[in-house]
Amino acid sequence: MTQNLDPSLLEAGHVNFLRNIPPAVTALGMHGMDPIVNALVVALLTGGHVLLEGNPGLGKTALVRALSAALGLGAAAVGRVQFTPDLMPADITGTLMPAEDGSGHLVFAPGPVFCSLLLADEINRATAKTQSAMLEAMAEYQVTVLGKTHALRHWKENGRFPYQTPFMVMATQNPIDQDGTHALPEAQSDRFMFKINMATPGAAVMDQIIAKALRPDPAPKPGGGSALPDDPARVGAAIARLHDVATGVMSVPLLPLVADHIINMIQASNLQFDQLRDISPARVKQLRSLVESKVTYPLGPRAGMALARAAIGWSAVTLVEPQRAAVETASHAPRALAEMVVPVLRHRIRVAHDYSDLATPQSETAALDGFIRSFAAATAPEGARNGNYPADFALALERARTHVKL
Repeated sequence: MTQNLDPSLLEAGHVNFLRNIPPAVTALGMHGMDPIVNALVVALLTGGHVLLEGNPGLGKTALVRALSAALGLGAAAVGRVQFTPDLMPADITGTLMPAEDGSGHLVFAPGPVFCSLLLADEINRATAKTQSAMLEAMAEYQVTVLGKTHALRHWKENGRFPYQTPFMVMATQNPIDQDGTHALPEAQSDRFMFKINMATPGAAVMDQIIAKALRPDPAPKPGGGSALPDDPARVGAAIARLHDVATGVMSVPLLPLVADHIINMIQASNLQFDQLRDISPARVKQLRSLVESKVTYPLGPRAGMALARAAIGWSAVTLVEPQRAAVETASHAPRALAEMVVPVLRHRIRVAHDYSDLATPQSETAALDGFIRSFAAATAPEGARNGNYPADFALALERARTHVKL
């Protein structure tokens, strides 16, 4: 299956850079995190955000700091907000405060949202009012405080080449069955590109975690700090490099059949079966039966955009050979879509369950993920021009179920 595609700006050097990020994070003591690191990198490159669900103590804060260090962004690039029931929106965005010069003037004091990588820890322990303070930041990369807008991303110059500073939210939430949690509103969940279920590490990874915990802390550096201050020139060069790689990834065109598949998922979830592309009447009938009995909250346009970006981003970050980056990234997008469809959709689509068959919250999660795979397979376009796409996609889904733990 070949299609004529415009050349992209993605280069072998970009892919080599991406391949080196997970080992660099591992070298900083974050073991067994490669799939999650790759998903975070995809979101960062494509302007998305990530929602991690799991119990406390799984290393989410350390992961963000290790990712920042591996990318060369430095410690100052990381912000953190601990969400609690009494947290207020101004605690996130910042507010006006008296000037330190004693003039009595009010000046804007930025909140922790003003950073490149923001960890929103236990976001579902805060009330909906406070959670909503994140909506503008995540959707428009800005916050509005007392009528004045403040940008979170900025254009800068690196020699004669401009680059844009990054901004990504990695939010964690506790399982909704735990005490003191509030479900995220659908409009807020939709802002996240991925929802990743962060499982308890296996025995081999636990060996490495325990060994790390027993190592002595490094000796403090001169001046009392544990690390030297970030070098602005080095950080600027790292951000410019990241922008260059993101531009290369986002220049890759999407295969028409992958675009058709994504559109089919959006339209079918909204019961617009007459809008489906390249699906036989018999399969449309089966799809109608699947969707009408299960889907209670359909997919919107953001889901389509997230699926498209995830397919291209995951292909570039994990699947292609560096020497064939520009050619293979587009052709690997169908497999990438199969591997990413569950984390992209599990927090967006709502389905009706037979709770008599679901003994635990984990079984409900597994049932939802299983439905998403069935739904994605049922919406795969067919026809002579697509070759064996539906069958190949179904095989890729099955492989992803056992090999891609997200």
